[in-house]
Amino acid sequence: MHQISTPSIDSIQVFDAITNVKHEPTQRRLETVRKKIVVAYGTYEGAVPSVEMLVPIPINKVQRKALHHAFSVETAPMAGLREHLNEPVMASRCPFCGVSESGTLDHYLPKELYPEFSVFALNLVPSCAKCNTRKRTLIVDENTNVRYFLHPYFDDIPNELFLKVHIAIGQDTLRLRFRVFRSTGMTLKCYKQLQSHFTQLGLADRYQAHSLIELRGLHGSFVRFYGQNGDSARIASELVAYADSYEAAHGPNFWRVVLYRALAVHDAFCDGGFEAIRP
Repeated sequence: MHQISTPSIDSIQVFDAITNVKHEPTQRRLETVRKKIVVAYGTYEGAVPSVEMLVPIPINKVQRKALHHAFSVETAPMAGLREHLNEPVMASRCPFCGVSESGTLDHYLPKELYPEFSVFALNLVPSCAKCNTRKRTLIVDENTNVRYFLHPYFDDIPNELFLKVHIAIGQDTLRLRFRVFRSTGMTLKCYKQLQSHFTQLGLADRYQAHSLIELRGLHGSFVRFYGQNGDSARIASELVAYADSYEAAHGPNFWRVVLYRALAVHDAFCDGGFEAIRP
């Protein structure tokens, strides 16, 4: 989970450019809905991050189809928009999960419900296919009245620690259980949204899987650091160094930071327990 910079692009200009390269009758249908689109874009910008309060604009079926067509059928303006949105370095890693590469554009407000935002830059977030699929058309949790997912452009990610991992070492096994907790001073609404985001995207299992893959790749380094004298302090020191490096770039709640800091203070892991992740 991480924020990415808000795209600097004239979305009305993009809409017009897409409209101009479309053939009839799609072009005409986009032109007839343009005034409503301009108003909708302005309303979205004024509502962020609470875009769940927006009411879909009234449009007919053919206009809806034209707006979906504007996104799904690649044109030079649409290709340019994709390139612009995926250009920032932080956008290369999915901001929803922080583990996979971004390969798609997710509609934060789903285009099935809000077709007016089909090609609106502020509603298009670089994401991995898994997060895009898991988000589906979910917007608000009716039980908590909180949005299911953080908006990577507009929601502030708390800087205080809210992610933990529990470590258990067995015979030839390392079990990792990631979870979100409510830190001191965190509002209940913020905690509920973090928890929902974490749960709906299945991040506990995904963080565990990626952690085990990464640690297996580091097994040889752990063996060298430990040496024949059993230098567990060297293992801990290297883990802290890994965590410090990642935290400087990604903040304290990046899954790698949380993982390495937890392992660094886990005496059993540092004192030979790392053999549980031997490839």
